[in-house]
Amino acid sequence: MKIIKKIAYLSLVLSAAVFTSCDEGGEPDKIMTATGHMAGDWHIQGFLPDGTPEDTYHVWSTYNASTNDNNMWLDDHGSYFELKSKVQADVTGMTFSGPANAPELITEGTVTITNGKIWPNAAHSFGGHVVDSISFNAEFDWDPGTIYRFGGHKRTGFLEDEL
Repeated sequence: MKIIKKIAYLSLVLSAAVFTSCDEGGEPDKIMTATGHMAGDWHIQGFLPDGTPEDTYHVWSTYNASTNDNNMWLDDHGSYFELKSKVQADVTGMTFSGPANAPELITEGTVTITNGKIWPNAAHSFGGHVVDSISFNAEFDWDPGTIYRFGGHKRTGFLEDEL
């Protein structure tokens, strides 16, 4: 009987420690990254040099660089133009661009991103929801002198907005 009391006491002490040791007593503070207002997933399509849109949209992402400054990644996850490059963002103007011949990490080539812009609440998703719009130009080392234009809208995650 003595052993059962000791086990019960030990269980009570451990339970109390587990349930009280991690509680901060409230909701944690939300912290916005430097480029958080420009970050997200996007449905983006390319436009041929003559301005003709391609029929297919692809999912791209924009996200904060680990330096948490005005650097942001532009990334198609290797599924389209194989573009992943760091750009500089102006969060106030919602614009972005990259240096000339910046490293492109998927193909290990270079790319120059220009005229990047995000317009809040300026587009509609595939399902009709009001979302942000995005556009930018890119010149790749594998086709120098040709400017490719890209544009699209923010991804909502709603089923009716998926491709």
